[in-house]
Parts: sequence; C-alpha cells; structure tokens
Amino acid sequence: MSSFKIGNVFGIPVRIHATFLLLLYGVALFSDSPLFVLGALLTTFGCVLLHELGHSLVARAFGLHVEDITLWPLGGMARMSEIPENARIEALIAIAGPAVNFLLAGAGLLALTFTYVLGSLSEGGQSFLQFFVVANLLQGGFNLLPAFPMDGGRLLRALLGRKGDWLRATETAVRVGRWIAGLMFVGSLALMIVSPRSMCLLPLLSIFVWVAGARELLSVRLRHGAGPFGAGFGTRFGGFPGTPPPPPPSAPPPGPEPADGARRPTAWRREDLAPERGFSEDAIRRMERFRGPLRPPPEA
Repeated sequence: MSSFKIGNVFGIPVRIHATFLLLLYGVALFSDSPLFVLGALLTTFGCVLLHELGHSLVARAFGLHVEDITLWPLGGMARMSEIPENARIEALIAIAGPAVNFLLAGAGLLALTFTYVLGSLSEGGQSFLQFFVVANLLQGGFNLLPAFPMDGGRLLRALLGRKGDWLRATETAVRVGRWIAGLMFVGSLALMIVSPRSMCLLPLLSIFVWVAGARELLSVRLRHGAGPFGAGFGTRFGGFPGTPPPPPPSAPPPGPEPADGARRPTAWRREDLAPERGFSEDAIRRMERFRGPLRPPPEA
C-alpha cells in the first residue's frame, strides 16, 4: 500500500503516505541535530493535519463526504467524494485551511506575549512558541498563493467562476498556477545552488502543482464535454489526423402512430438525458425535428 492508516479524527480516517518515512530518514541522516528537527517536523505536520481538518469539516457542513486525510512529505491532502461547481462552496472550503493556520498563529502569539510579560516560560519554550507562530503563518500564507489546485488557486477559480463558466475559470486558474509552479521551480533550484545542503522540496511541489492542475482540468473538460484538449481543438486544428468527420445526425425513422396520437422518438439514448451534463447537441437536433408531445397523456 502507498499509505497506511494511523487513526480517525472526527470520524475521518487519517493516513500517512509511505514516502513520509523517507523524509524522516533524510532528517536523521543529514541533520546536525535530528531530535530538534524531528520535533519541529512533527509540530509542522500537526499543523498540517489541523489545516486539512479545517477543509474537511467545512466540506462536511455542506453535506460532502470526506474520504480521508493523507499526510505526505509535501504537506497534506483531504480527499472528498466531490466538490460541486459552486463558487461559494469552493471558496469557503478553500479558505478554511489557511484560516485555521492564522487562528493557530494568533493563539501562539497571544501565549508568547503572556509568557514574555509574566516571565513564566523557559527560553526553549519561547523558542518553540516562536517556531509555532512562524510555521503557521508560513503555511497559511503559502497556501494562499494562486497556484491551482492549492487553496489560493481554488479561491481564484471560485472568483472567476462566480458567473457560472466553470470550465473557463478552471482553465485560467490552471494557467496561472503553472506560471507560479515555474517560478517556484526556478527559485528552488537557485536556493539549492546557493545552499547545497538545504533540503528544498519546492521542485517537487512545483511538479505536483503542474500535474495535479492538469489532472483536474482534464476531469472538468471531460465533465463539460469539451474533450481533453479543450472545446475548440477540433475546429481550430482540423481534428485528429486520420479521423473522419462525424456523420450528420439522421432523422428518426417513421413509425406507426400510437392510439393517443403521440409519436415516440426512436433514436434517443439514455446518456442524452443525463441531468448533470445537459442535453447534447445531437439530442437537441433530434428533439427539434420531432413533432408531437414527448410524453404520453396522463391516464384518466
């Protein structure tokens, strides 16, 4: 298995990806003070778990099913059965994670202020609180970058899709996310050149942003019937080589008139009536050609 379960929080399974063990191995192998770095790592991923719980609990408030939360070296991911194409719902789910981080940072800053005024905390405790505040501020701020499908990218899609054109909003958000991913990749390579010993995970994160954004864009295009390369690919580039053009839709063959006088269309397909996709162009043409009531009269 690529991940293994470590428990449940609010009834949501929490899993750890197998590659997380490689991160722990790298810390133990390359760090000068592995115990300190391990403590910082566990604190950071505890905040990541709370971040993902923020997403998950808001999603459940809207009646969505949360499959699980998986922690892996680049952060965490809450898997949901679906997210409806609704700008308000997506925006609220997306902003919930960074909001949790900012609330944790505020609580840590308040505790740090009280302990500093009262002088009741050791230097090590103050250092931990300072790290806690900074870690949450960085998590919340970084996730608000408009790099789809990160939280900021989903907020961007919700903003662009508030008029209802979800496909175009997704395409624009993915395009912006790819620019952000490219900048992160170049910046991380420069950082590793300047500091060769730094364990920079930004190259992997930028690749994840690029691949995950492309996958979600593909699913949205297919859901909207636009094809994997966009709605205008066939007309703009002449279609795929060697593929004949589709035949024009044919009228349904004539049939006998039923006793109630309503002819039934004989060329309907079940998928034409899928409510989540709407009627296809072919189905609309066939219904326009049909004369007479589409349903039998109610029984007396």
